[in-house]
Amino acid sequence: MNVYFTGFFLIFSALLYSQQFKRIKAKQGKDEDYFRYQDYAAPDKPIGEPIFLKGCSWYCGGSVQVISASSELSENKGITYSAANAHDFDKNTAWIEGKPGYGVGEFIEYHFDFRDLQDYKGGLGITKILLANGYKKNKQVWENNSRIQQLKMYVNGEPYAVLNLIDSFEMQTIDIGTIKFPSNKETILKFEITKVYEGKRYKDTAISLLMFDGIGVH
Repeated sequence: MNVYFTGFFLIFSALLYSQQFKRIKAKQGKDEDYFRYQDYAAPDKPIGEPIFLKGCSWYCGGSVQVISASSELSENKGITYSAANAHDFDKNTAWIEGKPGYGVGEFIEYHFDFRDLQDYKGGLGITKILLANGYKKNKQVWENNSRIQQLKMYVNGEPYAVLNLIDSFEMQTIDIGTIKFPSNKETILKFEITKVYEGKRYKDTAISLLMFDGIGVH
């Protein structure tokens, strides 16, 4: 009897899980579509470091007020691994979770807070995640550290989607549907690590950029 009950419970749990989370697969992108150099001394001689989302983007009008994480790797030799690094337009920094092991169960949260913006009447929203998986400082660092294979995404604490990521050094995108930000409210997006691609040297799991594209800016 217990065997039948256990089997029924597992099947019921699986069905419930599938109803709560839709599954979305990332799409492979190219770095050249998202990074531009400051200038060129000649067609083949760029000046400075490549800049992420140079020019106008969703961030001309959209913003994130608070970014936090369940854990962060401790600072080392002046290098930080804070949650804010995942949203700083810089591929050379990263949020790295700070728990032993591969960080399964750790999460990062984005707060879109419009409670004190009297002139905001709604209209802003996001439709796509722009993601640099792993520690994108350079290819060797990327290979040595672990990357995210799967994220669970929550909107205001409610299950929204399972995001299946690509183990790629270059940018990838995830079409998540339209999530609008109402006026006089705070919207919180949570991304929880559920699976990882193991690094060659370190168990620490990293993400260099988790940023957004969307609607309501132009």
